[in-house]
Amino acid sequence: MDLFWRDEKGGALVLVAINMVVLLGFVALVIDLGLLAAARHKLLNAVDAAALAGVRELPFNPDRARIVAAEYASLNGAESIETEVSPDNTSLTVKARKELSYFLAPVLGFHRGEAKAQAIARIGGIKAVKKAAPLAVPWQDYQLGVKYTLKQAAGQESPLGPGNYSALSLGGTGASQYEDNLKYGYPGWLKVGDEVPTETGNMSHPTRRAIEYRLALCQHSPPCTPQHFEPDCPRILIVPLYNPSTLEGHQISSITIIGFAAFLVEQVRGEGNENYIEGYFIRTIVAGEADPQQPDYGLEGIKLVK
Repeated sequence: MDLFWRDEKGGALVLVAINMVVLLGFVALVIDLGLLAAARHKLLNAVDAAALAGVRELPFNPDRARIVAAEYASLNGAESIETEVSPDNTSLTVKARKELSYFLAPVLGFHRGEAKAQAIARIGGIKAVKKAAPLAVPWQDYQLGVKYTLKQAAGQESPLGPGNYSALSLGGTGASQYEDNLKYGYPGWLKVGDEVPTETGNMSHPTRRAIEYRLALCQHSPPCTPQHFEPDCPRILIVPLYNPSTLEGHQISSITIIGFAAFLVEQVRGEGNENYIEGYFIRTIVAGEADPQQPDYGLEGIKLVK
C-alpha cells in the first residue's frame, strides 16, 4: 500500500513538473509575443511619420520624398526600409521590418520574431478646411510669386456687384465677426460646394486691424517670402475661391466654393474706402480634407490612407 502511494505521488510530481514547464513556456511565449506586438506598434508609428514627412515633397520631387521618408523611418528605429512613389506622384508608400530576439520563448523552440509595418500617405487638393479667411477670391490663373491685390477697394469693379468688396459672412454678420474671422481664421469647416453668403461694405478698419495683427505675429527671421516661408506663418491666409463666370445678377448675395488657395500677405495699405490687401499666392500644405480628384489651386492636404 505504501509503495502504491509512493508511486502515485511520484507520478503526480512528474505530471506537475511537466505541466509547469509547458505553462511557463506558454507564459514566456505570451510575454515575447507582447513585446513583438509593442515593437510592431512602434514600427507602425515610425512608417506613419515617415510617410507623412516624405509625401510633403510630392508631386514635384519624388526622389526627395523617398529620401526624406527613409531618413525619418531610420531615425525612428525602422530597418529594411522600402519606399515607393505612385506613378502619378500623389502617394508615397513606406514599408519597414525589424527583427526581434525572443527572451523566454526559446524554451519552446521560438528564437526570433519579425515586426512588419506599412503606411501610405496621399497628397491632394484641399476640399474642406478650417481657419479660412472671410474673403471671396475669384479664380483665375494666378501665378505663384507674382504680387496681387486680394481685397477690392471702393471704385474698383467687383464681380460681386456694387458695394461688395469680397467680404464673406462666416458664422454671422457684422464688422466685428468679419474682423475676428480675418484675424484668427473662421473656426468652422468650409468645403467645396458650400454656398457662402457675401457681405456688403468695405470693412476698411476691421481689415486693417486684422491684417496688422497677423503681420505683427510673424517673427520669422529672415522674414517669410513667397519662395521661403514657414508653413504655419500667420501671414498666410487660406482663401475660398469661386468661379466668377457662373455668377448671375447685379448684386451677388452668395458664392459657391470651388476650392481653396493660400495667400502670403505682404501689406495692407490705404485708408477709408481705399483699402487693399497685397501679397502673393503660394503653394503649401495645410491640415484639412484632401482629395486627389480635387483641382490643384496651390493649397494641398495630406492624409494617411493605410
